[in-house]
Amino acid sequence: MNERSPVISPGKGREEAAELLRTDPRLGVPIPAYRGRSLGNLPTTLWQALAPPRIADAPPLPPLDAAIDPFGGRRPDGPVVVLLLDGLGWLALLDSARRIPRGPAARWAEHGRVLTSVFPTTTTVALTSLSTGAAPAQSGVVGHRVYLPHFGTVVELLRMSPLGVAAAESMVGPDWSPSILSAVPSIYRRGLNAVSLSRDRFEGTGFTRLIYDGATFVPYVTGSDFALALTEILSRPEPPPLVVAYRDDLDVVQHQRGTRPELVDLELDRVDSLLRFVTGHLPPSLARRIRLIITGDHGQVPMTADRQLVVDQEPTILAHLSRPPSGDRRAAFFAARPGHRDPLREVLEARMPPGGRLLGMSDALAAGLFGPGPFHPEITERLGDFLLLSKSPSGVVYTVPGARSRAHRMVSGHGGLEPEELLIPLVSGALEELGGSSSPTPHQSARTRPLHRA
Repeated sequence: MNERSPVISPGKGREEAAELLRTDPRLGVPIPAYRGRSLGNLPTTLWQALAPPRIADAPPLPPLDAAIDPFGGRRPDGPVVVLLLDGLGWLALLDSARRIPRGPAARWAEHGRVLTSVFPTTTTVALTSLSTGAAPAQSGVVGHRVYLPHFGTVVELLRMSPLGVAAAESMVGPDWSPSILSAVPSIYRRGLNAVSLSRDRFEGTGFTRLIYDGATFVPYVTGSDFALALTEILSRPEPPPLVVAYRDDLDVVQHQRGTRPELVDLELDRVDSLLRFVTGHLPPSLARRIRLIITGDHGQVPMTADRQLVVDQEPTILAHLSRPPSGDRRAAFFAARPGHRDPLREVLEARMPPGGRLLGMSDALAAGLFGPGPFHPEITERLGDFLLLSKSPSGVVYTVPGARSRAHRMVSGHGGLEPEELLIPLVSGALEELGGSSSPTPHQSARTRPLHRA
């Protein structure tokens, strides 16, 4: 599917990445490593390491392979912080490490191993798997846009509104609950005590209520507020066993400015600075006991406007659809009207961008592209009949007639199975190691006094 030859680091990372990118003979594309080398396996490992012993209801996916278990099969000595950097792919991390040999990427890569994301490689799906320890086919959260039979419409999950409805959160009423979307409870709802640290604008949204169901939500406004809030959480007399922290700056800027290497370097340097603040404001003994895990949900690939299949401008496609396309722009789902399955396949094959791959959805599901069973009871209805995988810089676009189009065109994206999208890092070490502990500064006197949130 991808004719480019990605640069993969020598040694263990190169061999592991090559194995993860091996194409499945049934589909001709790589399949996420749900058996123990995917983002969806990390929550089960966290569960085994941190959950109260009396609770045996583990998530459905197996834990990470023993060779990459951050805890070595033991319970950690202190709190665990999982820092998810939206848009950070493994190959981007390695490229930054090569450009800046003494930068944070080089330090993190030394403590890093390679994983796959889940499929589609998009934030809504990946964060749900990180929350539940379930594959997309198990949870039912299978795309950025998902057809929900309960409502009879395609829903944009981040906005929690039907496609084309301007108002956000229009589907979140008094009877709304995460179970409407996901058949698998979060690891926090299962009983794992955790704090989620995320943007203030996400507080209370339907998607936040889904992925952090059962956790305590702590909002932050800016990068400095992020560092201060994380320091305060870890400085509590009894800090939570798990903190799940989320930053989306890299993903947002790449969508708008492209996959420019300097953007990765800048953001990693910024994160490193924030972590140095946290490290410098905690007692050294605590900073050594805190386990920091840095990961991503996907990487990004270039996209160009003239290489997009604009479905709402394709009457020969629209004539055969029972509903708007769902999924993701680089992994689009199409559902045929009764009796129109074969004509829809023919027109999609004729109109899809060069290098694209059209798969029967039942074949993709059976081959394990969306993960193993047991499947969500609505999985067939939610997925539809066909999956169109685009090759960078192509994608699929659909705008509801009469709806306002995007103010900014995305110049990079994700959701597909190219190496830059699929491979993500798993970086693990003591906060003192990964947090860039530096020489003493005047701020370190704050170790002697508590930090208070206004």
